[in-house]
Amino acid sequence: MARSAIRIAVVGDVHLRWDDRDVELLDGADYDLVAFVGDLAGYRHDGLGVAASIARLRTAALVIPGNHDGVSLPHLAAETLEQRALARLMGRGQRRRCGDLEAMLGPVPLAGYSLHAVARDGLSVSVIAGRPHSQGGGFFAFSRHLERKYGVRSLEESAKRLCRLVDEAPHGRLIFVAHNGPSGLGARRHDIWGCDFRRAEGDFGDNDLRVAIDHAQRSGKRVLAVVAGHMHHRLKGGGERRWLVEREGVLYVNAARVPRIERDGRRYHVRLDTDGETARAELIAVTA
Repeated sequence: MARSAIRIAVVGDVHLRWDDRDVELLDGADYDLVAFVGDLAGYRHDGLGVAASIARLRTAALVIPGNHDGVSLPHLAAETLEQRALARLMGRGQRRRCGDLEAMLGPVPLAGYSLHAVARDGLSVSVIAGRPHSQGGGFFAFSRHLERKYGVRSLEESAKRLCRLVDEAPHGRLIFVAHNGPSGLGARRHDIWGCDFRRAEGDFGDNDLRVAIDHAQRSGKRVLAVVAGHMHHRLKGGGERRWLVEREGVLYVNAARVPRIERDGRRYHVRLDTDGETARAELIAVTA
C-alpha cells in the first residue's frame, strides 16, 4: 500500500506502560493520527502521568477512555460486579476525575460519542469515537456518568447516538474507534472480543457499536476498519486471542497487547493503513 494512504497508530490498553520515549518514537514514525483505545490507568493508579506525556505528542491524537479511566477502584469493582445501585453511588467522583484527565491531556481530546477527521493527500476519513468507558457485554456500565455528561441512559440510546454520528459524518469513509469492540464476531474465549474469564465464554462485544456499524453499511458508507481493545490478547488460563478479523470488507482490530511494554523493552502498537478502499493492520514491536 502506497504511503499516500492514511496511516494511524493504534495504542492498545496502556495500563501505565507509556513514557516520553513512546512520544519520540511515534512522532518520528510519520503517522497521521495516534488513537489510544483506552485504559491509560491501572487498577490502583490513575493515568494522569500517562496523559501528561501523551499531551507532548506533536502528531494529532485522540484518547477514548476505558473502564479504568477516571474511576476509583471501588467504583470499578462495583461496575465489574454489575451492581448498578452501588456503582451509581460509588461513581459520584467520576466527572471530576475525567475532568482532571482532560486537563492533563491538554490539546489531545478525550473522545467519546464524537467525530474526528484525518486526511492525507486528498484522502479524507471520518473517525467515529464510540461509547466511552465501555466494559463489554450487555451491562450498561458507568451509567451515572454517561447520563450526566452525554445524556445517554441505556444501550439503546447509545446505539441511536452512534447512528446519528454515522449520519453526521462528513466523509463517506469511516473508521470506528472504541474501547471495546462490537458484538457479532464470535463467542469463544479466543475470539476477538470473546469472554475468557467465564466458564460459559460468550460474545463480550458491544451491541450498540454493532448497530452503528450495520447502520453505516446500510446507509452506503464505507466502513474501513473498527479498532478497539479491552479484551487482552493473552487469555486468562493461557493462550492467545485472535486480534485481527476481516468480515464483509471491514477490518476489525483488537490492539490490547498487554503489557504493551515488555520486560525486554519491546513496545507494542498497531499500525493501520488505508487507501480509502481497503485497510490493513500490523502489530508493531519497537525495541528502544
